Amino acid sequence: MAVMRRVTQTIRLLMDNFLTIFKNLKKILIFFIILLIGSTFRLYNLNFDGFWIDEMITFWVADPNISLKETLLRNFDAELHFLFNYILKFFFYIFSYDIYLARYLSAFFGIFSLLSLFYFSIILKKKNTLFFFFLISANNFLIQYSQELRSYSLFFFLTSISLIFFFKITDENTGNKKIFSFLFILSNILIVLTHIFGLIIIFSFIFFEIITCLKFKIKNFYLRVSNLVSAIFCFLFLFFYIVNISHAPDWIPQIKLKFFTNFLFSTFFGSRILGLFHLILLIYLIAKSKILTFKKYDQEFIMVILLFFTYSITISYSYFVKPILQAKYIIFVIIPILALTVSLINFIKKKILKKILILLTILFTLTNLSTESTVKQFFFERPLYKPDLKSVFDTIAKSQHKDYSFNIEKGNWTSDTTLNSIIKNYSIKYTELINLDLNFVDFNNFKNKDYLWVICLTDLNQKCDLPKTLKNNSILDEENYNKVNVKLIKF
Repeated sequence: MAVMRRVTQTIRLLMDNFLTIFKNLKKILIFFIILLIGSTFRLYNLNFDGFWIDEMITFWVADPNISLKETLLRNFDAELHFLFNYILKFFFYIFSYDIYLARYLSAFFGIFSLLSLFYFSIILKKKNTLFFFFLISANNFLIQYSQELRSYSLFFFLTSISLIFFFKITDENTGNKKIFSFLFILSNILIVLTHIFGLIIIFSFIFFEIITCLKFKIKNFYLRVSNLVSAIFCFLFLFFYIVNISHAPDWIPQIKLKFFTNFLFSTFFGSRILGLFHLILLIYLIAKSKILTFKKYDQEFIMVILLFFTYSITISYSYFVKPILQAKYIIFVIIPILALTVSLINFIKKKILKKILILLTILFTLTNLSTESTVKQFFFERPLYKPDLKSVFDTIAKSQHKDYSFNIEKGNWTSDTTLNSIIKNYSIKYTELINLDLNFVDFNNFKNKDYLWVICLTDLNQKCDLPKTLKNNSILDEENYNKVNVKLIKF
């Protein structure tokens, strides 16, 4: 009997171990499936669309054939996304100055974000890690900006890294806090160098340290020193930014009453229905968990602080100074939204309700994603969303007249000379790439020309009227493509 009992116990132990291994293997398999699908979405048809004007600017600023000083001057002249442009410049040094290669840098940062946020969800020490990983991987807004030659995928990635180090130095069980403190400071500096809205993130960290000190008398030396160094850098950078900025966006519309019905959640999550679902769910979970009472020390309160200051600062500035709020500028806010949702859902005591909410979130996310070109492109022809310059250049190449120029009269956020250089750089590189022998003519320099194709990008000039210098000339031909108008002018 004793032998049989031991055999039975051994079999049960082996079965338990087998089930544990099986569960872990199952989770690992799900992780790699989500990672593979999320990465595919970010890489597939990466160069289907051509560049729009902001991407042309980034491509121009990061030219590896100019000096570091000239790159800095171009940053001041056209935009102030310093870090991304210098990383891109180095990327071009290694792999060549190629339009088709450029967006891979953004895509890679998008994929790195998936890995960093999966690790971040583990640090939170909550269940539903794969649920959070799925929501990040399947977020179409993040997919979209992983396929655009702008700094936002890097901005998002660095925010996730900074939050990881924040949780490390605020965790009592973490060793080597000196190293994590240094990395935390470094990530904060890189965030601000990537986008000026990174100041909101740094301010949120500082506020967290102040409120925990006053409320719970917790004095975290490493967090305090990190925040102090970050604050000094931010002050110096802000002064540098204000002194050197040569332009400010004047195309951002003022916030309307409709904004307060969804707080950009419809943009972040792809549809008004899904956006409202996430907004209502988040409000419900925050109220249910009573996290706002802040009765005990909780690292996750940084998520609430980051949410609050992101919206309060940008809304206040927009109303009292100048409109600045755009969804892409606060792309980092998706992290606290989803992290809070996944974390606070554990406060629901009824398991059935908890499972229903998780399943509904997954179902709504998949349903919405299936309506986006991200998924539809695998089954149907993908529509163009950005200026169709390829069709324009093909039309010019088929004609007898090969000279073309761009209508850039409304370059009011930068000089016409700068805008002309930006578009010239891109169009010459692009026509070389698609093997078309065309001749770019500088704007307002039409001497000795009998015929000229004038290209108008509708995101610059909505009406696309002819420039004043060409008003009296005859239009022989006119074509319209996606977000582009082109006219053949006879002098």
